[in-house]
Amino acid sequence: MSTSRSRTRDRSAVAAKLREAGRASGTEVLTRSEWVTEHYPRSSENTRLGLLMILGIALVYTGIALANTLVMATSDRVRDLAVLRLTGATKPQVLRLVAVEALVVVAVGAVIGGAVSVLNLLGVWGALGLLGVWSAVVVPWGTVGAVVAASAVLATVSAVLPASLALRTRPVELAGMRE
Repeated sequence: MSTSRSRTRDRSAVAAKLREAGRASGTEVLTRSEWVTEHYPRSSENTRLGLLMILGIALVYTGIALANTLVMATSDRVRDLAVLRLTGATKPQVLRLVAVEALVVVAVGAVIGGAVSVLNLLGVWGALGLLGVWSAVVVPWGTVGAVVAASAVLATVSAVLPASLALRTRPVELAGMRE
């Protein structure tokens, strides 16, 4: 107990002498926590808002690309869907198949995107570690889940809607179409 008190007194005495020496030379002496409070860079709310806007724009364009790809792919498969109908599949069965295919595409994309993100984060984490900055990797699972769910809904609608419109035509006519 007396050892810890003497250490505290020693630290206080050293800090007082350092501050006194700093004043004599015109230098400000700060503790680590004081220095971090004064000099640690903090991003402003405008910076955060700007980053969220860029992310939002990127997500919108990604959604447009996803929808466009699936609409085009489904439109190109009209003959295949008609052949399924001619072999005995009902319209709901064909539409369920198209929906499941779209969901598989989203799942594969999410897994590949997650793998790329993990590799990227490990690289950044390792580079920061070389600089002596160790931090925890925080993944916003709720946001990731929301983006994957929105992608799944968008993909399903973008695939099923053109398929259902195409299936309104008689399957015999669609099967005889040239590509």
